[in-house]
Amino acid sequence: MARLLQASCLLSLLLAGFVPQSRGQVKSKVDCHGGMSGTIYEYGALTINGEEYVPFKQFAGKYLLFVNVASY
Repeated sequence: MARLLQASCLLSLLLAGFVPQSRGQVKSKVDCHGGMSGTIYEYGALTINGEEYVPFKQFAGKYLLFVNVASY
């Protein structure tokens, strides 16, 4: 069992050697939903209490993480 684990780790390292290295951040555009147009900066969201609208354009040039916490 230990030999199988060692072999799988070595195979992963070997295959990782074939992945080309990136030079900096690659910018790409992905169309996620055909009905939406524009960029994320043209939209915004309400704060959790619903009292303030926060436009996403204020975060242009910064890193953001959107987390979907919706439930039914």
